[in-house]
Amino acid sequence: MYAPLLALGLAAAAPESVTSRDRAAQTPDPDQPLVDTTDAPASPPEIEPATSTPVSASDEPVTTEPAAPPVAIEPATPAPPVAAAPPPPPADPRPRWWGPDPRPKVSGYGGPALRLSGLNGAFAAFVGLEGGINILQRVTIGASLQWLLNPVDAGPFSRGAATRININYGGLVVDVAYVRGKRVAGTVGGLLGGGGGCVQNPENGRCADRTAFFVGEPRAGLRVVLAPIVRLHLALGYRLVAARTWTGPANLGGPTGTITLEFGWF
Repeated sequence: MYAPLLALGLAAAAPESVTSRDRAAQTPDPDQPLVDTTDAPASPPEIEPATSTPVSASDEPVTTEPAAPPVAIEPATPAPPVAAAPPPPPADPRPRWWGPDPRPKVSGYGGPALRLSGLNGAFAAFVGLEGGINILQRVTIGASLQWLLNPVDAGPFSRGAATRININYGGLVVDVAYVRGKRVAGTVGGLLGGGGGCVQNPENGRCADRTAFFVGEPRAGLRVVLAPIVRLHLALGYRLVAARTWTGPANLGGPTGTITLEFGWF
């Protein structure tokens, strides 16, 4: 029964103690200096920083912004191609003096000729010139002149003096290449013309008698191109002679072998 009374006594005593403490706090201490607090600004209240609670991905929905529409990029206009400079013409490996390539249909040729032959049973050598035109590198038409280098013995003259014979001849020359390669060709042709002969005194070279004759010289040959402007013509034939009657040998014909060095466009 004393417990309720004890509780009531404690409750009545508690406010008095608190009031006495407040009065003691408000009573100034005579040893402390007085501070005027009327004009001092009130200090702002302290604000505790807010603590943010992390939000999990499951608690807050994630909003995805719609992607921007693609921007249409116009294709760049290609620059016009730069015209390349034409390549320089290839250098011609052939010297200019070798002539045009391809060859013209008609061109000329010419050169020295050497004929080795027989005359009155003895050896005779003729030198001369031959030249003409080439047609399609297949047909040649030209002319030839031949002079005897070594007059041969003609036997005793009717008066008993020793004599020698000397002849010269020439004429039209025609050759046809019946087989033709790049550098070699086979030919047939010949010479048709005339000439003259003389029975000479070997001491003074004067002619004791003269004659004129017709000559035909068929031949077959081989042409070899040594260079674009040089060709070698080798031929074998026989010289046929019809001469008027005279005091010299009746037969002026004989086999022939001809070597001609031709210059032209081949």
